[in-house]
Amino acid sequence: MLIKPDTVYRFIKSGNLVRTIEPTNYAGPGGWVVERVDSGKQMIVPGKGLIDPHHPDWSEG
Repeated sequence: MLIKPDTVYRFIKSGNLVRTIEPTNYAGPGGWVVERVDSGKQMIVPGKGLIDPHHPDWSEG
């Protein structure tokens, strides 16, 4: 999946909605700086851990 900046995705590990800010190599190639939609907390996550929030294969837990 192609990840774009300033787009909302669901972080698979926690289920939280996050907005992508910019790509980073800080934690290895393919990482993204994201901001949680609910709290504004920024974190670095692997791009492979993001999914479209409406993707039919995503389910909580």
